[in-house]
Amino acid sequence: MSGPVTVPTWDEYFLGIARAVAARAKCVRRRVGAVLVVDRRIIATGYNGAAPGRPDCLEGACPRGQLSYDQVPGLGDYDRPGSPGFCVAIHAELNALLFATRDTAGATAYITDPPCPGCRKALAAAGVVRAVWPDGTLDGDSLVAWES
Repeated sequence: MSGPVTVPTWDEYFLGIARAVAARAKCVRRRVGAVLVVDRRIIATGYNGAAPGRPDCLEGACPRGQLSYDQVPGLGDYDRPGSPGFCVAIHAELNALLFATRDTAGATAYITDPPCPGCRKALAAAGVVRAVWPDGTLDGDSLVAWES
């Protein structure tokens, strides 16, 4: 008989699923996955990529995907069309919110990377009360606080 079985915590479990979801991401710079959970049940998943049916970063359609982090930093100017850092992707958190199968009030978002300020606001507006990523957690009012 083998030794004791270890079971991941719920946070570890759902972060593992978020990592699996990130494998579907359509970005050459950063692959992000998100899982929305209510009462320990998954209500949605999302990964970053262009809108359905639109050319994506993997097809060379994203100006940002052509640039290194030295040229455009991680959170630098990705929402202004025409700028060199413009990104065609919808963030993983927003895709999860768009495809949620039920109300997201009281949900926890498990994300492979810290949410950007825009996604933090969107999650809070959708009633998400907690965000968890590998190196951090935001709860309640801190979800929309300006400091990271």
